Amino acid sequence: MDVKRRLRSRGYRVTPQREAVLEVLRENEGVPLDPEAVFEFTRERYAGIGLATVYRTLELFCDLGLVLRVHLHEGSQHYEINTGKHHHHMVCVSCGSVEEFKGCVVDELEESIREDSDFVVTSHCLSLFGYCPACLPAR
Repeated sequence: MDVKRRLRSRGYRVTPQREAVLEVLRENEGVPLDPEAVFEFTRERYAGIGLATVYRTLELFCDLGLVLRVHLHEGSQHYEINTGKHHHHMVCVSCGSVEEFKGCVVDELEESIREDSDFVVTSHCLSLFGYCPACLPAR
């Protein structure tokens, strides 16, 4: 994915702040991060970046398809790099760990919805909540 070309083709500049945010998301592939975590990691590389810049950059990257919003049913939105590999998440309700899982039964549900109601689903996000192997024995 040529990020610089995609930004420029849409009339956006390639700034050091945008490059730093993207690099943080790439380094944390498969780990949904909230904007504050992205900000903290990015600030280590680019000390002058502000939280508002991180928020705007994440929204821009979502609009361009570079980053995906991940819904973990917490107070804050989470984001991760769009690798083009469809996956979902398992969230431990005890320790908060988040793991990806591949495979998707929702695709079949989307097809059924389209056939039954003519409603076309354009995207979906699935998070499963439970206990990870480390926390399960304590239950």
